[in-house]
Amino acid sequence: MLVDFVAFPVFGLFQTDYYRMSARVDVLTVYLSCYLLGSGLFVQSLYLGECNSALGMQSFDIPDSAITASSSHDEKTVGPQNARIRTELYGGAWCPKSAINKDSYEFLQVDLNRLMVITQVEVQGRFGNGKGKEYATHFLLQYQREDGGEWIHFRNKTDGEIFEGNSNTYIAELRTVSPPIIGRRIRFIPYSKYPRTVCMRIEVYGCPWMDGVVSYYVRQGDRRGAEVDLFDFSYDGMIEDNYLTQGLGQLTDGEYGDTNFRLDKVVHKIKGYEWVGWRNDSTENSGPVEIKFKFDRVRKFKSVTIHCNNYFSKDVKIFRRALLYFSIGGMYFLKEPIQYDFMPDNLVEYARNVTISLANNVGQFIKLKLFFDDKWMMISEVIFDSAVADGKFHPEEPPIPTHAPIMASEESIISKAEDVKEIDILRSYGVTGNGVSDSSAGIKKQRNAASTSTLDGDNISIIIGALSALFVILIIIVIIVIVRLKRRNNNNRQTLMPVIDSGLSAKLQNTSGNPNEKISNGNMYYSIASGDGKMDDKQFNETGAQNEYEEPYIGKERSLMATFIPVKNQSQKADFKRRSPVMVNAQDSHVQYDALYAAADIINSKVPNIPSIQGVSGNSIYGVPNTELLLSMDNSVIEIPKRNLRCIEVLGVGQFGEVHLCEATGMHEYLEDHDVVNRRASSPVLVVVKILRTSADDRARAEFLREIRNMSVLKDPNIVRVLGVCTREEPNCMVVEYMQYGDLNQFLVDHLPETDDSASNDRKLGYGCQIYMASQIASGMKYLESLNMVHRDLATRNCLVGRHFAIKISDFGMSRSLYSADYYRIEGRAVLPIRWMAWESILLGKFTTKSDVWSFGITLWEILTFSKVQPYEDMSDEQVIENSGHHYRNDNQQIYLPQPAICPKEIYDLMLECWNRHESERPSFREIHMFLLRKNMGYDPKLEILGRTSLGIVHS
Repeated sequence: MLVDFVAFPVFGLFQTDYYRMSARVDVLTVYLSCYLLGSGLFVQSLYLGECNSALGMQSFDIPDSAITASSSHDEKTVGPQNARIRTELYGGAWCPKSAINKDSYEFLQVDLNRLMVITQVEVQGRFGNGKGKEYATHFLLQYQREDGGEWIHFRNKTDGEIFEGNSNTYIAELRTVSPPIIGRRIRFIPYSKYPRTVCMRIEVYGCPWMDGVVSYYVRQGDRRGAEVDLFDFSYDGMIEDNYLTQGLGQLTDGEYGDTNFRLDKVVHKIKGYEWVGWRNDSTENSGPVEIKFKFDRVRKFKSVTIHCNNYFSKDVKIFRRALLYFSIGGMYFLKEPIQYDFMPDNLVEYARNVTISLANNVGQFIKLKLFFDDKWMMISEVIFDSAVADGKFHPEEPPIPTHAPIMASEESIISKAEDVKEIDILRSYGVTGNGVSDSSAGIKKQRNAASTSTLDGDNISIIIGALSALFVILIIIVIIVIVRLKRRNNNNRQTLMPVIDSGLSAKLQNTSGNPNEKISNGNMYYSIASGDGKMDDKQFNETGAQNEYEEPYIGKERSLMATFIPVKNQSQKADFKRRSPVMVNAQDSHVQYDALYAAADIINSKVPNIPSIQGVSGNSIYGVPNTELLLSMDNSVIEIPKRNLRCIEVLGVGQFGEVHLCEATGMHEYLEDHDVVNRRASSPVLVVVKILRTSADDRARAEFLREIRNMSVLKDPNIVRVLGVCTREEPNCMVVEYMQYGDLNQFLVDHLPETDDSASNDRKLGYGCQIYMASQIASGMKYLESLNMVHRDLATRNCLVGRHFAIKISDFGMSRSLYSADYYRIEGRAVLPIRWMAWESILLGKFTTKSDVWSFGITLWEILTFSKVQPYEDMSDEQVIENSGHHYRNDNQQIYLPQPAICPKEIYDLMLECWNRHESERPSFREIHMFLLRKNMGYDPKLEILGRTSLGIVHS
């Protein structure tokens, strides 16, 4: 099925104002992409969840003539026709003539009379009305796909062949066949390590194979790094010289790959198992990936759907061009191919289906050529929408050799398609090809030479006119793009809201002073309110004055422990033009609010100063407004030899660095106390290592060193500490504490309330323990509050759990792909945890200690719900942003998180205070900490049974 265009209403997305409509083109792109990805428009011929119907052994839909065997002890009483499950006929089962052992080859064969997908099989012994004693403890499967073809041994995803059979004569055992078998005939082969007499009754489950593909031929996939093998592991044909022939595999198994191909699924235990991938320079003559498909019959093809990965941040993109050739005999592909050019998508990284119309072309063989658009190309599934063609067809004759070749070369075909691409786009989006039916060709042949000549002249005039018009259109498009870019650059210098001088410090664009350059998915942002963080209501007055942020220049770092460079004074401020601000009043009308905050373009287009809180290694970074205070504090760190570190797992990846979980040995030489994972001096301890890649530029290095200095001054029992650095050799590293039980989010997920009777004692977690952990988070945030430092990403994923439920606040949750769904990406500028952010942070880009209080309220809610659901789980990201607008308007339409089941009223009242619209009315962390201590007086964590949660080595 080909979806050329989908029209659907997006309420509130567009306004009548032309400029507002222009500013939302990018948002519409995201909406449309997500709609197509999630609306069920995918073409899928194999639904494994529904492909489980009984194929007819018990129901007799499979006739006796279709059931045969290698031998039978007695043809009439225990012959193959009696092998129907849950049926007592004559002897009650099929019994081979000879005893079975590990070297015997006796089989029961079922002819399904057509290509079927087999997803399950069921086996049963011989009950014989209570007289039977025979059953097969194990069995193997073989299948045949084509008449006269090879019998293929079934192997599962872990390369195993032997199925568990029965343990008695009367209970039927159902076994899953994964990957599913696509075949016409199947054999059950009883197996035993020791000689024994066996009998079997069977059933087969599955569905018809509608695609009709019987084999495909392709180059084997390539290895990516040391851990990811993008091979076709389940291919059941032959592999010769790294080339797959005469079989089927992962491209037709009905399993779709995740966008993040690095995920290690437990069911497969192989990273990237569902993907077959190729590197564009893995062969000597790098060219397109060519896949040749063979079908059971000559078919008429409507479309092909290819499930591709577009993880462009990892050098993986969808093919830029596809060519499809058709043939009856499979030797010669004489017709001009269908060409499809894919419009590159550098915005949405999701894997998706790409559907290509095949215009009812006919053939039994299809050759598909896919051209690279980046270093890597990955495919998970190829699905054909076709039907058996009527009529008689003959294989193509070989082309007659002449001086002028009959068939144009591939390059000339591509060149020819380029010349007429605009005309073909009008006919079908992105698809070109022969496009001329046989009847049209016949009419053309009947034209005489004179009329043909006249028409050729007319066509030339039309083509010249069309090209001229196209040239003019292209010039107009270029002008529009330039104007929009200039307008967007100007908008990036606007201030959305008036700012009070006394309430703000400087906004740090980056170390080079260029406001448009980025460090790791966005500019580092340090525009944090100083003082008590209170927001004056004068900010919402129409007459409020506007003051621009100061733009300090931070020079290149000279050494690891160098002092901070002071912020430049007013005379050194960047020379930005002063523009009229967009004034917003809290009592403005509904129309004015909608004009500013309709849908998701609140962030994407109307708040150009929205910050990035992501560091060079992918982790979140603290906001540090008061650098003078940090200068007065001890920020010395020790040098740790790299030989003492052994990497266990990559937790996350950033633009210029990575976050690793490592084992550190010899740490007793560098630690004053031992409140980390292991207290024994001779044992290794788990630490987190933030690594700066050697390819990082000077700006990234400056940011990394600044992060080390900022983190090294933090010395609080509830904040992870910097244990040391590795700066004497590349790559530079920062070694940070890690805790025994990993992050709090996963810890809570693995536990249940103490009131849950279904849970074992070692998985129960008491209410007192939850409040105890929350009070520790409040204590750590109280320390940050005293330094006027802002965390900006407070959540359970950024808290670590240690012995006796000790909690330490960390900052690398953002870097882990495990929590990617908790962050909202703003079109290349920033990654933000909007479900945990205060409304002023979302709408105004303002982060203060009071916005951290808001986040604490969400974190407390997570703790009391055991992190079983995401905050605002029933709301999309756009609806969360819209809800922030209701908080801003204070129109009584804002939605709050519900009160957790085990949460007392006074604790929920605390949450509501944290979510107060006015910052000045939110409690401080000092007050929150004292309140939680009073509510949990007398609690002793050592008396709580600590669940046997695995060490914090979790998949990221």
